[in-house]
Amino acid sequence: MKINPLVLAVLALGCGAEPQHQTRDAAPLPVQVITAAQVQVPVATPAVGATRAPASAVLATRLMGRVRAVPVAEGDRVQRGQVLAPLEDGDLRARLDQARAGLRDAEAQLAQASREAERRRQLRRDEALPQESLDQAETQEARAQAARQAAGGAVAQAEVELAYTQIRSPLDGVVVRKYIQPGDLSAPGAPLLAVEQLNPLEVVAEVGENLYSRLAMGQEVEVEIPALSQVQRGRISALVPAADPQSRTFRVKVELPNPDLRLGSGLYARLLFPTGQRPALLIPAAALVREGQLEGVYVANAGRAQLRWLRLGQARGDQLEVLAGLAAGQPVICPPPAGLRDGMPVEVR
Repeated sequence: MKINPLVLAVLALGCGAEPQHQTRDAAPLPVQVITAAQVQVPVATPAVGATRAPASAVLATRLMGRVRAVPVAEGDRVQRGQVLAPLEDGDLRARLDQARAGLRDAEAQLAQASREAERRRQLRRDEALPQESLDQAETQEARAQAARQAAGGAVAQAEVELAYTQIRSPLDGVVVRKYIQPGDLSAPGAPLLAVEQLNPLEVVAEVGENLYSRLAMGQEVEVEIPALSQVQRGRISALVPAADPQSRTFRVKVELPNPDLRLGSGLYARLLFPTGQRPALLIPAAALVREGQLEGVYVANAGRAQLRWLRLGQARGDQLEVLAGLAAGQPVICPPPAGLRDGMPVEVR
């Protein structure tokens, strides 16, 4: 008997394997969840500024002299009073020795003149010496005293000139410019080295009238340094009350700690001044999943993982602000385990 091919096809479909959608679900994947929370976050008003050394000095000397050594390089830390560039000082030391010898001679002459004047004063009291002789002795004593003062001034002057051969740092800071090398001839007033104080740094910005009126001394400010991808916190150290007559802006200075000297002067900075609070929905950055340009989280709902694509706002430390795609109070799987997919059964533990 011949069987119809159509009947064979129907029988084959009837005896085939069970469709895939009827397969039993795999075992639930254990997950941990956190609750998406809405909290109050600070509202910040931005301003742009630049880092600046709060103190700096360009070192020079009043003498013409040859540089004996330069024991520092650009970038070196220096301390207040540290010698950075000694000049040759042989002739000045000889002049100082000569001045000190002259001072010792003047002191000896003064002592002798004082003894003679005192002896004659005693004789005059006993009426054993005419007044004219006493006047001569006291005149000699006065001249010796003046010579002693002049000799002392010469020593002081020589000591000052000798001190100018020791180019010292006036502050704790960093050498940022080096204009000389050993053997160079220094000229009076010519720059030798430049030193800046870099810890703490100062960030200077110009702000408008409305923002200025809401700021206070000591207020904490967030400072972003884009060049170093760095965010730090500083404090307002100065509010200059004189506005620029053209821009109508006020100068604000923020003190920024810089213990490792990673930051330097002249860097572009963005300051965020806190001016209030607003509600925001935050989730941990560890809960985020990415697919290409898309960012989202898995939510545990009725025993299954549901993928929610999000629109994110500003990062706040290890937290991310959610602008759309998630509601407060929803259980977010954090961290999402490896292999988790949309629709998979999950068990919250």
